[in-house]
Amino acid sequence: MNLTKKKRKNKHCIIATVGASSLHQQWIKEENTFDLHLIVYDDSYELFKLDTPFITVAAGNKFKLIYNYLKNNEKLIDQYDFFYMPDDDISIDQSNIQKLFDFMENYELDLAQPAIANSYFSHPHTFRKANSLIRFTNFVEIMQPCFSRDALRKVLHTFNESKSGWGLDFHWGIIVNYTKFNMAIIDEIYSLHTRPVQSSNHQEMLDYMTKYNLSFKIYST
Repeated sequence: MNLTKKKRKNKHCIIATVGASSLHQQWIKEENTFDLHLIVYDDSYELFKLDTPFITVAAGNKFKLIYNYLKNNEKLIDQYDFFYMPDDDISIDQSNIQKLFDFMENYELDLAQPAIANSYFSHPHTFRKANSLIRFTNFVEIMQPCFSRDALRKVLHTFNESKSGWGLDFHWGIIVNYTKFNMAIIDEIYSLHTRPVQSSNHQEMLDYMTKYNLSFKIYST
């Protein structure tokens, strides 16, 4: 898909891989403050073709698909300040997505995610904390990361190193230097993970962790 002839009107974007049960229509309104890029991984293109001018079809797994999408549209990273990449089973509305981009900009974050407000989470520190605005961390998970342009450039190569994506999130904090307080879980933002984790790729994760000598230690302030 060549995007050079398509109009980009915003400085923020969502890039998501979606299937027939995708919740992405919750994320958008008639007038968005961000652009939506969809990679349809099944036969549901006809359901979604009018949702955005930035839509293509490709089979595969989330981060490899996004990697190929960005490599095939090499100028795309230059067009936006921030890139949100939620799974298609994340329930979040347009106002909370805009709030995410505002936090990224106001706190000068390189990598962040909305907190999860229900019980379908993999890592306890991502669960929404009451009476909290934002918590700094060394770990933002693959479920719904939001990257600054510079951070995305730095971590993009990792997207192509794992079929499932498991383990990449333990690497990202090191690559973007989390000690600068540039990574966060944002409790002010309300999101739901609507399905329990349905896959297990522990061996692939262990192989990746071993390859880069990564630690499982997670902290949040």
